Amino acid sequence: MAPDSHTGEGYDRVTPRRVVDEVVRQLHAMISDAELKPGERLPSERDLAEVLGVGRPAVREALRELRVKGFVFTGRGRQGTSVAAAAEARRDRLDPERPREMTHASNTAFTAPAAADDALTTAKQVAHLLELRMALELQAAALAVRRADAADLEALRASLPDHDALDAKDDKLFHDALASASHNPLLQQAVQDLVGRLHDRAASGFPALYEQPHRAAIRSQHAAILEAIRDADEDAARRSVAQHLGYVGRILDRLLGAKRDIRMLVCDLDGTLLAGPRLVTERTREAIASARDEQITVVLASARPPRSMRVYHVLLGLNTPVIAGNGSLLWDLESSIPVARESIDHRLASEIIDVGRSLGAIVNVESDDEWFAERTNERMLRNLKTFALEPPHRIGTMDDLLERDDPIDKVFLDVRDLSPEQRDVARTSINAVFGGRANITETAEGLVDVVSQRASKAIMAQRLARSRRIPADQVAAIGDNDNDVALLHWAGTGIAMGNATVTAKAAADLVTSSNLRDGAAEAIETWVLSHPSAAR
Repeated sequence: MAPDSHTGEGYDRVTPRRVVDEVVRQLHAMISDAELKPGERLPSERDLAEVLGVGRPAVREALRELRVKGFVFTGRGRQGTSVAAAAEARRDRLDPERPREMTHASNTAFTAPAAADDALTTAKQVAHLLELRMALELQAAALAVRRADAADLEALRASLPDHDALDAKDDKLFHDALASASHNPLLQQAVQDLVGRLHDRAASGFPALYEQPHRAAIRSQHAAILEAIRDADEDAARRSVAQHLGYVGRILDRLLGAKRDIRMLVCDLDGTLLAGPRLVTERTREAIASARDEQITVVLASARPPRSMRVYHVLLGLNTPVIAGNGSLLWDLESSIPVARESIDHRLASEIIDVGRSLGAIVNVESDDEWFAERTNERMLRNLKTFALEPPHRIGTMDDLLERDDPIDKVFLDVRDLSPEQRDVARTSINAVFGGRANITETAEGLVDVVSQRASKAIMAQRLARSRRIPADQVAAIGDNDNDVALLHWAGTGIAMGNATVTAKAAADLVTSSNLRDGAAEAIETWVLSHPSAAR
């Protein structure tokens, strides 16, 4: 069938070599030369394929690339594909013949670092390139949040293939579109140069990067970046880019046969190291012992107070401080003193206690590794036995505790005796009143932990690592809950358990098996130890 418009005039027959690129070149030239004008509808895929003498898949792929570059857009239903109004302003994004509007000095600044590691044959060279990309693309994402227009969002969306069908070219298209959405030509050129070098190398040397499960993970990460930009959430955009490039870096490390030099390992307890209420399996003990043999600093981190971590600290043969109380304490178990703490201001603690009482919660306070509870119940007493926990040091009102100068390390509110509706009201109220003023997590169903806004497992792990001159890149962290999210983000290698929350998995670089299947031991053997066989 003859096309409805542009029936062959202005088009050349395409030779078999690089079919998609030739289709892109011809259509781009017609747009640049105003043969196809802004708003003008292109012939259908079938008609274009017939005129150009190529298959419809080649035309479809070429149109997708032009959409990513912002030259065309696709309407809904039968509206077809038309030339974008902004195509003229964007033509330099694609045209290889067009002179780049950059000074000699700026060109040199961008190409000199690339030339230094041109081969990209070692993990170190790839890491250096990704570090530079990280700095540039975090800024590109932030600028895209502020500057991206509808055409930019469409270009990013168009670069996401259907389902999990992603390859090196799709990956490059997405990052090119992200750079373009910054509307900074210097940043755009720098990112596209770096992206092109790495993706050319990946396409030929690391095809496994685009096989499952990595293909689906990368596409999902791209979608998260797009969603953050569309929602104008700059923090989420930066975080999503950092997570994505960190993930790619770790996969390339493995494909190049490299393993990160892990010098510190931070492990959560419940739901991570523990396979049950009090169970540390033999395989997990052996994995921890192997880490210690390799001089890796092993640190336990938990919502628990120091005293209830002691038994596992001894069992695993550790001598390091523990991160306790959801990061409110870095505690030396041998001397029973804090190395560092982030306690709650007494006025804020008093307010938390008053709100807890008004909601019908059982109010509990942790102070200097001592537990104060306003009252107990049968469930609490059963749990003490199940988890081998010590009873409260004192039961009764908290008023005199607040009047003293004793530190308030954590307030936890037990709402398990309330009805489901009352529990929901309590959670909502606590978050509404104290969100933004304190860190709030529900570490177990019905137990709401409130600590200082400055307290987190990540902060205490960072302080310990700095004191030992260990950079975050050489820290691995394993966790399963929302109170591990900041830690998994901060660590150079963040590993979520198979039983982890959705939020924890999203924050992690890697996911291991569940705690019931020795997931922590598996992670240590696979990603932490230099000699994995030593653990089994």
